[in-house]
Amino acid sequence: SKSSEEIKQQNSELSEKVHSLVSQNSAMKLDMEDLHKKLEMAELMIQQFSNQAGSLDANQQLQMALEEKASLETQVAQLSESLHQLQAERDQYVEKLKEERSIWQQRVQQLSEQVHTMAEEKEKHMAQIRELEASVTEL
Repeated sequence: SKSSEEIKQQNSELSEKVHSLVSQNSAMKLDMEDLHKKLEMAELMIQQFSNQAGSLDANQQLQMALEEKASLETQVAQLSESLHQLQAERDQYVEKLKEERSIWQQRVQQLSEQVHTMAEEKEKHMAQIRELEASVTEL
């Protein structure tokens, strides 16, 4: 029962980690969507500035928009990498949970078989005791 409790505890901890990773994954997806929207806005601004006359302010704004676009693309790449890492980690935890579940099921099966065997032995011993008591009574 100690190992049963330990396995339950490990299973619970791994489930919590998976849920945490799923939450982080969702948050990163939302962040990525926001960054994609910002990137699209930056690209629209670049197009607008590119179409305007070449005044100094427009060129400065275009340069700033290009820098922001590069920064946003870097952030998107970093978030994408983090997302892939989290997904890989989540998949590892899921596999570990499956393995633990399989081990747990095997142990439960073994214990169930032992209980069944012991019950049969107990019944045999009880029959022997009844026979011996009958013999003692006859003697």
